Amino acid sequence: MTVRSKVLIIIAGVAILLPRESAMSQNATGPPHCVDRTQLVSTLHAIYGEDLVARGLSKAGLLMEIYVAPTGTWTIIATTPNGISCLVDNGVAWGTVTMSGMSDSRIIR
Repeated sequence: MTVRSKVLIIIAGVAILLPRESAMSQNATGPPHCVDRTQLVSTLHAIYGEDLVARGLSKAGLLMEIYVAPTGTWTIIATTPNGISCLVDNGVAWGTVTMSGMSDSRIIR
């Protein structure tokens, strides 16, 4: 079992202990992997070397963020207005594309 799998299992365990109101969606089909945003971001950086590369607000009012490491691993999280972040997905082989026509003020560095 990889270190990443172990951390995700720990996050899943914490998510089960959270009150139902803390879950991203009341209609979720399974328990989301949710913890306090500060804790999740710290774990992504400390264990995987992932840092924030992009973010935006969803129509549902969630803060969507993408974290990427120099090794190419990536994680997408969604954060509720009360500061609970849920793991959306993660993977490998992240690649960056150049966005033409966007002003620097809209690009997160």
